[in-house]
Amino acid sequence: MSVVEKTVELPDISGPAVDAAYDVSGRRMATCVPSSSGSIVQVYECASGPDSWSQVAAWETDLQVNQLTWAHPEYGRVLAGGTTSGSLLVWGQVPEVQPGGGAVPGAGGGIEDANGGGGGAYYQPLADLSCGTAPCRALCFAPRQSGLLLAALLDDGHVVVHVADEVLAPRAWSLHSKIRAGPRDHCGGLCWRPFSPGVPPMLCVGSGPHVLVWQYVLAMHSWQIVARIETGNGQHVSTLHWATPLGRPVELLAVGSGRDLLIYSLSGDTSALKVEQLEALEHDDAVWKVEWDLWGNQVAAATEGQEVHVYKPNLVGEWVELAWVRGREPEEQ
Repeated sequence: MSVVEKTVELPDISGPAVDAAYDVSGRRMATCVPSSSGSIVQVYECASGPDSWSQVAAWETDLQVNQLTWAHPEYGRVLAGGTTSGSLLVWGQVPEVQPGGGAVPGAGGGIEDANGGGGGAYYQPLADLSCGTAPCRALCFAPRQSGLLLAALLDDGHVVVHVADEVLAPRAWSLHSKIRAGPRDHCGGLCWRPFSPGVPPMLCVGSGPHVLVWQYVLAMHSWQIVARIETGNGQHVSTLHWATPLGRPVELLAVGSGRDLLIYSLSGDTSALKVEQLEALEHDDAVWKVEWDLWGNQVAAATEGQEVHVYKPNLVGEWVELAWVRGREPEEQ
């Protein structure tokens, strides 16, 4: 196992980040931080090495943004944010330059208002989707092959799915579906199953100490539960992520529950999945984020102790720790 102790600081970040989201390339990142009147959203891009992050856009909104997620770049640079008031905000990058062809104002990282698009008007508001009044707990776009679908898990226990009417101009959205996942204040963690030809869309939701897997039945235009997983440790699910299938005989699901990283295999017909727990990896602090790599070979777990643990199965199927990344707290001014 290797231990890495290195922190790359972003000096121009506007405050303590509430959430951060990378796009599929891993070279574009968005953060949201509180402001006196709402939130500031900042977009960073990595030019070359891992240390060369620079702010390319920033804007302020009068709502408290607590969740961020990027759409697949096939649909352009589209960023969505969930808020504490229950609405979903969608922003998009505008490719054209400002009138007159001059330099775009604020391109050096200045903050614009929400209507100005921010970061030199490169990003502008596209939609404000109302989901109710409960805060957003998790937010994610569907795989690109399913279209421009945005799912949000709300604190009242509902999953709300919106679909863009026109994917290349996502200003108008329609309510696709609404699922009751569990009681208020008990749900955490939301992810889509990665796309496979012939497999209908599937959603995975944490509901207290359970994981629920839903499948969309096109003939009925509704979602149905195809698996219910008991974590076994009595702790509520906080995060989960579905690994890319890539032709495996079983599929892998990582779940963060309390201090445990739980790894499950799913197999069989998608209408009635068979579930088996492969591993339970305990940490010193609560797990708040889990994510597989692009190929589904390694899984990382980030904990509240500012550590990231990376695991991979060995030749006999035992999950071993490959790396341990430790961050450091910022120095007090």
